Amino acid sequence: MPPLLANYYLTYKCNSRCTYCDIPVKPENIPIKETSAEVIIENLAALKRLGVKVVDFTGGEPLIYKKLPEVLRAAKEMGFFTSIANTGTLYPNKAKELAGLIDDLKFSLSTIDPDSYKKERGINGFSRVIESIKIAKSLGEQPSIIATATPESIWHMEDVIGLAQELGVVVLLGPVFDYIGNDTLKEDGIAELHRLSKYDNVTVNWAFTQFFLDGGNQIKAPRCRAISSTIVVSPDDHLLLPCYHMHDERLKIKHENGRSNLDEIWHSHHVQERRKQEGAWSFCQGCTIWCYFETSFLWPPDKYFFLNLKSKARWGKEKLKQYLEIKHGMQLTRKLAGNREAVLTAISNNPLNQPVKSGLANSGSNGSKGNVASDGNGNVSSGNGGNGGCSGGGIPSQADVEEEQRRVGADEHTGLPVTIGELGGIPVRIEGSSRNN
Repeated sequence: MPPLLANYYLTYKCNSRCTYCDIPVKPENIPIKETSAEVIIENLAALKRLGVKVVDFTGGEPLIYKKLPEVLRAAKEMGFFTSIANTGTLYPNKAKELAGLIDDLKFSLSTIDPDSYKKERGINGFSRVIESIKIAKSLGEQPSIIATATPESIWHMEDVIGLAQELGVVVLLGPVFDYIGNDTLKEDGIAELHRLSKYDNVTVNWAFTQFFLDGGNQIKAPRCRAISSTIVVSPDDHLLLPCYHMHDERLKIKHENGRSNLDEIWHSHHVQERRKQEGAWSFCQGCTIWCYFETSFLWPPDKYFFLNLKSKARWGKEKLKQYLEIKHGMQLTRKLAGNREAVLTAISNNPLNQPVKSGLANSGSNGSKGNVASDGNGNVSSGNGGNGGCSGGGIPSQADVEEEQRRVGADEHTGLPVTIGELGGIPVRIEGSSRNN
């Protein structure tokens, strides 16, 4: 059976510096340059011939790739289901160009506290994520939040769920995987994940959480089907084997007379021989890199297969509910109990200027790790967040905003603000939001 999913890395560059990701700073990634839209489109045609159904355009930050709308348009014309997970910090400027081209649009958000957001991701981007979600909905999209649960953030995920309910979006909640020596969830964190999964607007892949608890991939009885189920293409036009995260081989894709040989490479004797060894290499032992297991669990029919189906059914139910709420104005979501609603509504309406601090979930949760106090005017302060917790900081002050604005210039071609920063140690100019946030 050919792979159903393509993880297409458009770029390794990113304007964030997440604590659990090294893609934009990995030494071997820094010199890699992106290919043209024409080359990518030729590869998409090869993926179509191969039988791929879903293309996840990823990175880095995929919205950094300038020809993204052109590539997405071609993918849609070929009949692919398109998916993008992005930080949300660049989306406001590109939203209209991308409207209708992304079937599964996801924004990364794991906290409602701007200070914690900056600590985890290295930039002040919280308010732009909220703005992006609202813009996407205004354009008729059905965005989701992808929330990565770390040992620190898991105890504040109820805040994120509450905010998602106010925004009318679904949360895809999952545990962080160990890739660069970062800490992962322990049993109490997984138990909290299970508790949170019962709320409206939340989906958790039960197959993956069970796999996580079972110790991940076992090379003596491998469950990973990375080569069989997923094809991975690098920004500089190489097929990566066996996957991006553990690749030890880069096969150059050739183009002749407007045709890519990517499908021929995958069917080659060499790749098929490597396919027989998938999940059995020493570096595969204990792997829980979920990018490849959702499709790996599609066969054979074991406990992970059925848990995966159960999770997909839940996802479909929550997305249908979101569709009915957006398109028909129906109120179907059962919101979280407690005194959080007014505060979360304030963040949703104006994320930049509300005097709100983190720890809201503790006001109505039996499973939370701390406590909160309210002065009755919507100002909330948090106690000990437990397990690392949030820093307790609130929405940036006007001084913080002015300091950020001083670091912003204007692009001579678009007139849009750009932030001067570094991608892999290289100074670059990245388009920012055209709004004052």
